[in-house]
Amino acid sequence: MHVYLQYVDELLATLVSFRPELEDLLQQLQDQVHLTAQASEAEAAKLTGTTKAASAASKQTVPEPFNLTQPKPKLQPLEEPLPPPVKHCSTGQRLSIACRCHPAPTPHQGPTKEERAIEAAKQRNRQQQLQRFSDPAHGPFHLLTAERPTNTQQLKQQQEEELAKQLTLNPGKPRPAPGPPAAQVRLNAAAILREDTVYKKKQLQEAQMIKRFEAELRDSSKHDSWQREAVAADLAARAAAVRQRRDDMAATQEAAIHARQQLVQQNLQAGQQLKEQGEADKARLKQQVEADLEANRRQRDKVQAEKAKVEAALEKLELDNRQRAEGIRQAEAAAARDRAAEIAADEAKKRDIILQLRQASTICWAFEKIPRKGKEFDPAESGGHNLLEEMSLLELRHRLAYTKQRHQEEEEQQRAEIFEKKKEKEGMLARKAANITSIRRIAAAQATARRHLTKQQQAAAAQQAQARAEDQAVQLHEKLEAKRAATHAEKARLAAEERRIKFEQQQQGAAASQVEETSFASLVAGQARELVQRQRSSKQDAVQYEATKAKANNVRMKSVKQDLKAKADFIKAYDESMQQLRGTDQQFRQQELIRKKGLVEGQHDFEARLLQTHKEKAYVPGSATEGPAAALLKQLSLGVLASEASLSVKQ
Repeated sequence: MHVYLQYVDELLATLVSFRPELEDLLQQLQDQVHLTAQASEAEAAKLTGTTKAASAASKQTVPEPFNLTQPKPKLQPLEEPLPPPVKHCSTGQRLSIACRCHPAPTPHQGPTKEERAIEAAKQRNRQQQLQRFSDPAHGPFHLLTAERPTNTQQLKQQQEEELAKQLTLNPGKPRPAPGPPAAQVRLNAAAILREDTVYKKKQLQEAQMIKRFEAELRDSSKHDSWQREAVAADLAARAAAVRQRRDDMAATQEAAIHARQQLVQQNLQAGQQLKEQGEADKARLKQQVEADLEANRRQRDKVQAEKAKVEAALEKLELDNRQRAEGIRQAEAAAARDRAAEIAADEAKKRDIILQLRQASTICWAFEKIPRKGKEFDPAESGGHNLLEEMSLLELRHRLAYTKQRHQEEEEQQRAEIFEKKKEKEGMLARKAANITSIRRIAAAQATARRHLTKQQQAAAAQQAQARAEDQAVQLHEKLEAKRAATHAEKARLAAEERRIKFEQQQQGAAASQVEETSFASLVAGQARELVQRQRSSKQDAVQYEATKAKANNVRMKSVKQDLKAKADFIKAYDESMQQLRGTDQQFRQQELIRKKGLVEGQHDFEARLLQTHKEKAYVPGSATEGPAAALLKQLSLGVLASEASLSVKQ
C-alpha cells in the first residue's frame, strides 16, 4: 500500500511539473464550457418566451488585428576580408608582415570544467540512488507464501530428470555381425566363363613374364646408370629452363616499358586526331545544315510548281476511271455469254451420257438370259496351260505331304544335335567350375600367408623405427647439451669483454666529452642554416605557385566563357533554323492535306455518279421493259424445255 501511495504521489508530482505549460489549454477548455452553457440558456429562454437582462446586455464583437510576428531582417553575409598586402624591401626580399597562423592552443592537463561538472552530477545521482535503495521502505516485497514449506524444487527436479530421460538417446547394444556364409554360391554359365577367361589371361601373362626373364637374364647395372644419366640431364634441362625464363622475364619487362611509352605517345596522337576530327565534324555539320536548308527551299519551289498541274491530273484521272469502268462492263457481258454457252454444252453432254447408259443396260439384260455350257473338272489332269512346273491336283498333294515329312525328319535331327551340344557344354562348365574352385582355394591360402608375412614385416619395421628414434633422441640431447655449454662460455667471454671496454671508455671519457660537445654545436648550427634556407626557398616556391595558379585560373575561365558563348550562339541559330523548317513543313503538310481531300471528294463524286447510272440502266422485275439479261435468261429456259421434250419423244 505504501508503494502504491508513493507511485501516485510521483505521478501527481510529474503532472504538476507540466502545469505552467497547460495553463493556456485549461483556460481554453473553461471558456468553451462557459460559452456552451450560455448558448444553452439562451436557447431555453427563446423556447419559453422569457428574456433576461444578461441577453440584452450581450457583448458586441470588436474586430482586433492579428497578432502576427514581425519578420526580422536577414543578416547580410559578411564579405571575406582580403589578405594583407605583401610588402617587399628594396632588395627584393619579402618582409615579415604577411598573414601568419595563430599558434596552436596549449593542451589542458586533466579534465575540463564541463567534464568535472558532469562527473560531480553523476556522483550526486549515484549517492541519491544508493540512499533511496538503502531505505527499508523501498526494499523488495516480503511475501508470507514464500516462507511456507514447499516441495516445488523436488517436483521441478523430477520433471527435469524425466524430460532428460526422454530426450537422451540410449540405443540398445547391437547384435554381433553375422559370419561369412559357409555355403558356396552357385555360379551361372556366364560367370564361370568370365572368371575362367580372367584366370587364363593371368596365366598367359605369367608365362610370358617367365619366358622373357629366361631369355633376358642380366643385372640392372646398365639400367641404373642410364637412370642416373637421365636424372642429371633432367636437372640440367630444368636449370637451363629457369635461366631462360629469367631472361625472358627481363626482356618482357623491357618490352612492357617500351610498349607503355609507345601507348602514351599513341594516346597523345589520338587526342590530337580527335581534336582535329571534332573541328572537321563541326564544319561538316554546318555544311549539312546549309545543304538541308537549300534542299527545303528547292522542295518548296517544286511543290508550288506542282500545284498548277493538279487540275489536269484530276481530269486525266476521271477519264481513266471512265475507260476502266467501260472495260469492266464489257468484260462482265462477255463472261456472262461464255457461262451461258458452257452451261448449254454441259446439258448436251449429260443427255448423251444418259442415253448411252440406258442402251448398255438393255444389252446386258438380254445377254444374261442366254444359256451357258462348261467342261467337268478332273483332279488327275493338269490345266494344260503350257506353264513351267505345271502339275495336277493329286500330284501337288503328294509333293506337299513328302515335303512336310522331310521337314519333320530334319527337325528331329537338329534336336538331337542341340541336346548333344548342351551335354558337352554342361561338362565343360563343370570342369571349369572345379578348376575355378581349386584356384580360389589356392589363392585364399596364398593371401593368408601374405597377410601374416606383411604383419611380421610391419612389426619388424616398427621396432626398427622405434630404435632409430631412440638413438636420434640420444644424439639430439648430446648436441643440445654441447650447444648449451658453448653458449654459456660465449656469454662469459662477452661479459668480460664488455667490462674491459667500459673501463677503457671511462678512462677516455674526459677528452671525448669535450670533442662531442663541439661536434654537436657544429651540427646544430648547420641544421639551423639549412632550415632558414629551406624556409626561404619554400616561400618563393609558394609565391610563384599562387601566381601561376591565378593566371591559369583566369585563362581557364576566359576559355570557358568563350566556349559557353559559342555554344549559346550555335544553339540559338540552330533553334531559329529548326523553327523556320517546322513552319515550312507545316505549310507543306496543310497544302498536301487539302490536295488529297480534293482528290478523295472528286473520286467519291465520280463513284456516286457511276452508281446512279448503273441503277438507272439496271433491270427491275415487274417493269414493262426487259433488259438484255432477262432476255438471255428467257432464251436459255426455252432451249432447255425443248431439249427435254425431244428426249421424252425418243424414249
